[in-house]
Amino acid sequence: MSVSSVAAATDRPSVRPLTTAPTGALRGRTLALLAITCAALNLRLVVTALSPLLTTVGDEFGFAATVIGVFGTLPLIAFAVFGLVTPAIMRRLGPELTAVLSMLLTALGQALRAFAPDTGTLLVLTAVALAGAALGNVVLPPLIKQYFPDRLATLSTVQMVAIHTGALFPPLVAVPLAEAVGWRLAIGAWAVIALAAAGLWVLQWLSPTRGDAAQAVPAPTRTALARPVWRVGMAWRMALLFGMVTWNVFTLFTWLPTLLADAGHTDAFAGSMVSLMVGVSLLFGLVAPTVTVRSANTFPIIALGVAGYAIGYLGVAVAPEHLTPLWAVFLGMGTSLFVVTMTMINTRSTTPGGAGALSGFVQGVGSGIALGGPLLFGLVGELTGGWGASYLFVAGGSLTVALVVAYVERTPRTIEAAAESVGRRTTGRSVVRA
Repeated sequence: MSVSSVAAATDRPSVRPLTTAPTGALRGRTLALLAITCAALNLRLVVTALSPLLTTVGDEFGFAATVIGVFGTLPLIAFAVFGLVTPAIMRRLGPELTAVLSMLLTALGQALRAFAPDTGTLLVLTAVALAGAALGNVVLPPLIKQYFPDRLATLSTVQMVAIHTGALFPPLVAVPLAEAVGWRLAIGAWAVIALAAAGLWVLQWLSPTRGDAAQAVPAPTRTALARPVWRVGMAWRMALLFGMVTWNVFTLFTWLPTLLADAGHTDAFAGSMVSLMVGVSLLFGLVAPTVTVRSANTFPIIALGVAGYAIGYLGVAVAPEHLTPLWAVFLGMGTSLFVVTMTMINTRSTTPGGAGALSGFVQGVGSGIALGGPLLFGLVGELTGGWGASYLFVAGGSLTVALVVAYVERTPRTIEAAAESVGRRTTGRSVVRA
């Protein structure tokens, strides 16, 4: 579940106003705010701290473009797997200790991969760090609801800004830091932030005001869908749209530094362009949820983002040595579609049961679909000896699919209604598209 999807759920009638909060809540929530913010900084940092240095690391370890693609698929595997298992871990440990586990795994993986002797070890330790980040990706939204039920929109924005900051800053300093202290220390030093987040969550868990700070919100009734979510066509189309958007987000995280380095730019400049792309995505992401929620037709929003992707990809492919910051800005416009699709998931449900079913299915299946992006981009490039076919088929093909699906799903409607229409259609009483 994303920041945007939580933000869209604000101002529900069942939420208690802040004025009824216990006195302890006013003290305990300050620590919770710090812990949430610090943890959120780590959720994309694991990826973007390494990607600008993959060329340097590859030169030392001797791996090719296909292996770089494997590094790009690891976050998606982690997000897909831990999107399914984190709720069970939370039931056993509780959300605070799950957050501690998340940050400890992130710190452990980041610190130890600085000592990796070969490619295989580096992959395994990166996977450990990503497992922690994936846990955090799932556990933070419930923690926001637990500690700030009356400030969901505000805290969701704080989380989104922290996530983008964690994605934006490391590429900007990764190469200069590696040149100064070596690539190993440059990727291992970020473990300090995860350790700090783990410490804050330990303090929060031990705090005597934790019970007061975690304000109870009446649990809403969970209404079952008329049909399992996997039998509803709308759910599959939303998963495909989410998958295509995520496909390009992680393709760019993985490959943009390499593409620009191949065009003759320095590694430091290539890393700064990743930061610029993320910064533009952050700016668009601040307004995208509101625009998406209020729109009666979401296709123009998706089409605008796809156009940004297309122009950015074309610029990097045809003229990577000229106007490179402009291409990064357009790619940032496209990357902001991640926030748009997460908002669409949340707004297309009317019950907590429907929201949970749609969110879990779309993120799980969509992340699985997106695995192909970073891997195929590198594989096609290696097989053809250039990047032209990767741009055309891997990037261009995914954007075409996204446009088609976005047009079909342009009118907002709920998963509950779609599931009900499947039931009516199977009994021959309706021909409504599901």
